Amino acid sequence: MRLISAVPLLALASALALSACAPKPRLARNETLVVVEHEPPQHPTEDEPEARAGWVWARGYWAWNGHDYDPVRGHWERIRPGYHYVHPFWENRKGRWVFHAGVWAKD
Repeated sequence: MRLISAVPLLALASALALSACAPKPRLARNETLVVVEHEPPQHPTEDEPEARAGWVWARGYWAWNGHDYDPVRGHWERIRPGYHYVHPFWENRKGRWVFHAGVWAKD
């Protein structure tokens, strides 16, 4: 009788163990992260630093915090051979603003 009641528990434990091995979902390169009803401000005003060998400057952008836009400062990204950097940007789609995160795109 104990063996019969242990079978469902063993099945549940096995299912949980296998689900831990499943790969985590990844965002597609062009996946939309945020959609907002009102236009973001113009690009944040920051001085772009001088070029550095082996690096590209990822420009700052406006991030949506759920209520308003917050400026996000630019940062350096190490160059990836065979790729080019696409800066983050907002796109107007029929009156809705869609955010695209910065990504490395294959040349």
